[in-house]
Amino acid sequence: MVISLLLSAIRIQVLVLKVVAANILNWTARNFAVGGSKMSDIPRQLTNAAASLKNATHVMFTTGGNDLGVADALLAVIFENNVTGVEAKITSLKPELVETYQKIKAAARPGTKIYAVPYVDFVSVGHKIPNEDSCHQVLAFLDQTVQDAATEAQIDYIAPVKGAFLGHEMFSADPYVSSFFDTKNAAHPNVQGYAKIGQVVAAYIAPKP
Repeated sequence: MVISLLLSAIRIQVLVLKVVAANILNWTARNFAVGGSKMSDIPRQLTNAAASLKNATHVMFTTGGNDLGVADALLAVIFENNVTGVEAKITSLKPELVETYQKIKAAARPGTKIYAVPYVDFVSVGHKIPNEDSCHQVLAFLDQTVQDAATEAQIDYIAPVKGAFLGHEMFSADPYVSSFFDTKNAAHPNVQGYAKIGQVVAAYIAPKP
């Protein structure tokens, strides 16, 4: 079985999903992600992936986060509680999300299983940061928008990823994500976090008995 991974936002996430999810399932995986890219970059990625898409049985991706600027959006909530402004920007991205999902679906062969991967809620719990509840609200709104766009485009959505870091949020005793103050990996999953996402994805897409 061949699984093509098209995650536009974070290159390392694809690599870990490729290692974890594909190895767990004993599948072949291909990575066509480009770190830091946005939805406008997806057509070029699809062109690069064209040969593999002819044989891919599963395609999964995360996109839209760089268009929003997730870390900056959360900082706007932390320091200004600008929930309304952030949610308005998320809402404005939905039409492009739907269009992007439809492009990916059209590029794949008929019958390919296509999955939108949501963003993990990595925000701390226990009121360790200002406006913490509002940060959770914004991430939930982002993931609901991704899910709604996936439904409209008639592709699947790996909902369990949202809660993959339960008990391992930012500033917990064993976090799966780097803090906002990390100079190299701010507000991104660490190695353990990416591995956990891979495990959750593998469990979701594995053939059911």
